[in-house]
Amino acid sequence: MKIDITEQKKNPLMKREELWVTVEHTGAATPKRKELLPHLVKTLKTKENLVIIKKIFSDTGKNTSNAKVFVYTKTDDIPKGMAEKMQRQLKKGKAEAPKAEKKPEAKPEKKKEEAKPEEKKEEPKPEEKPAEKPRAEGKPAEAPKEGPKTEGKKE
Repeated sequence: MKIDITEQKKNPLMKREELWVTVEHTGAATPKRKELLPHLVKTLKTKENLVIIKKIFSDTGKNTSNAKVFVYTKTDDIPKGMAEKMQRQLKKGKAEAPKAEKKPEAKPEKKKEEAKPEEKKEEPKPEEKPAEKPRAEGKPAEAPKEGPKTEGKKE
């Protein structure tokens, strides 16, 4: 993985250095923060807890990515939310490491209990529908009544 600093700017108000970095990752996917951080620390010659990787953008169809990186001089200068977010992402990356697969333990077979006579269960009664009125022969069912008809403009 090759890292080039494309833009470097000091921000005295926020007490940090803001960098745009180009990362070449030939034959690999866009690097994750946990993969990129050690390379940035080595390139920038700083401590790991002072570097915050804000964003990583991939160039479509190329093996390069651009990253927005903040480098602080003291840990006290890092905004609380940013530091917590970066730590969560690094811990999440560690949790994703492949774990040794555990084989399911053989469960001891339980002794078959004597068959208990099953209690008779009452089945729920189906709901009864109200009886329909028988229609007189030759009379059609009543149609629902409509509201008053209005005369006037058609819509």
